[in-house]
Amino acid sequence: MKRDTLLGVFHELSDYSSKYKVMSEGELALRIRGCVSSRSDVEREELERDLDGNLEDLIFRSITTREDKISVFSPDMHTKVNYQGEIFYCLPTHRYLSEELDDAFLRWTAIRTPLSTLKNVVGMFLESAGYQILTQKQTLSVKVGKREYEFLGLSAEKENKKPLHVFIFSSIKFVPHFIPISAASEAKGTMVIVVPTEKTPAPFISFFREHDIGDTQIWVADVNKRTIDPFMGFAEDEEIEINFANPEKARSAVSMWMKKMPFLDL
Repeated sequence: MKRDTLLGVFHELSDYSSKYKVMSEGELALRIRGCVSSRSDVEREELERDLDGNLEDLIFRSITTREDKISVFSPDMHTKVNYQGEIFYCLPTHRYLSEELDDAFLRWTAIRTPLSTLKNVVGMFLESAGYQILTQKQTLSVKVGKREYEFLGLSAEKENKKPLHVFIFSSIKFVPHFIPISAASEAKGTMVIVVPTEKTPAPFISFFREHDIGDTQIWVADVNKRTIDPFMGFAEDEEIEINFANPEKARSAVSMWMKKMPFLDL
């Protein structure tokens, strides 16, 4: 039974790795956890006793290293790549394309930063600035390559201020694919895009250099601290500016990035 259980786990993981070929460290760990948790307690305990270790850790090392294989049926994704501050693994026989690495990054951002969590942070921020949210949740989608990714839209109003049309994405790397849609919008008011923080400033620097968003504002949400700061654009409402966590520091950081890393390879 122990052998059949382990074989079944590796079969599922092999199918998944063959489908995507490139996976973030976080996505792989979650996939392993899902496969392991679908087995019975008895099966997991027997395997851990037999293999002498935590099953999820053992499987992860078996897939991502050459030295710690626990089965000949283990997928091999020991090729390691650092991209946009995240660690990715890919099949060693697969000469991955940049599009697949981008796809893996976007898949992971959608997992690690749920839109519902971002929406809660944005909602609290707007309410603290005196805005009433009119549209609680509008799920939209944007196409990147061959895949559709969800994002959220909401509207907020405040007396004597322009209405806000807020669009929430799980990464700034989705925004370039949304720009043609936002440019075509004829809705009156202020366009605001909200994205979460990243592990490195690289995605933000790349966006800043390559895209002109006109009067649209971009805010960056720190979901752990439940705060928001500006990235691009200036808020006309002083109450919004007051409720930013560290607006001067955030804008100084953008300026510093541009000066210190003019030739950064992104």
